[in-house]
Amino acid sequence: MIGRIPGFLILPALLFFPVSCDRNMVYDEFHVIENASWHWDDQLEFSFDMHDTIHLHNIFIRLRHTTDYPLSNLYMFIDVRGPSGQSMRDTVNFVVAEKSGRWIGSGVGNIREIDYLYRKNAIFPDTGTYKIFVEQAMRVPELPVQQLGIRVEQAEP
Repeated sequence: MIGRIPGFLILPALLFFPVSCDRNMVYDEFHVIENASWHWDDQLEFSFDMHDTIHLHNIFIRLRHTTDYPLSNLYMFIDVRGPSGQSMRDTVNFVVAEKSGRWIGSGVGNIREIDYLYRKNAIFPDTGTYKIFVEQAMRVPELPVQQLGIRVEQAEP
């Protein structure tokens, strides 16, 4: 029996492992886009509570699409609204393929996932609930996008 780990020890170890490896993560959520068709009038909303006004944070936009995506980029409108009513609007050009046509990001089969650093070393001046709204800003009424996510993590010093 030497070398065997009792089953009752494996489950607690597996539950603890993901938390301990991602200690900088503050918020990480994906929205599944219905029918994998992101319409230009569909606004995705992400909401998270921020309690840390001292440390710097990185904000990532995360995209999952298939290799059927017909373009090499994806323009998005990003609206960030803070708990005190402050707001900021950006237009982001999210590049998904190189000029050669090779997909950027990682994936298995026909699914690709890309993380885009939207804001590096961002400061959240107030504690409370922040909301991020994302819309696709292409001149195409709908795009084959599977999921879109937002990740906020504490920046490394």
